[in-house]
Amino acid sequence: MFPTLPITLTHTTNPNNLNMFSEFFFWMYSYLRRIKTNDTPALNGYILICLFQFFNLGTIWVMTNYFLRINFEKNIAVYIGLSTIFILYIFNYFQLYAKREVIFIKYEALNQKRKIKGQIYFWIYILLSLILLFLSAANLVKLKQ
Repeated sequence: MFPTLPITLTHTTNPNNLNMFSEFFFWMYSYLRRIKTNDTPALNGYILICLFQFFNLGTIWVMTNYFLRINFEKNIAVYIGLSTIFILYIFNYFQLYAKREVIFIKYEALNQKRKIKGQIYFWIYILLSLILLFLSAANLVKLKQ
């Protein structure tokens, strides 16, 4: 299924040492790989994981601004958002994308029961991220007149 690489499982790639976002990256990759027109499922999975992390931070940002009544100018908010997504892309490049072969081998080796559990957590994360972002944005963001 995956190309064989001269990678051995060590303490840093121990299947018992699982990282939430590396597992979500694996599941995103697995689902994107099934799309026949998708030539780069690993890259697309990396981009989508970064986007969902950005959605989560955006949700926290919206709630914080609402409860603490922090008002920023529109330009500052745009710069903060761009800086945040840029930092996420850099961080996740080194944590996920650069280590993708090791991650794919590690999570492919899990037993079937653990894989089902991981897929359930993946879909819960995706749905809750989207629902919380849209609910907080729709109910807590006040448009300036």
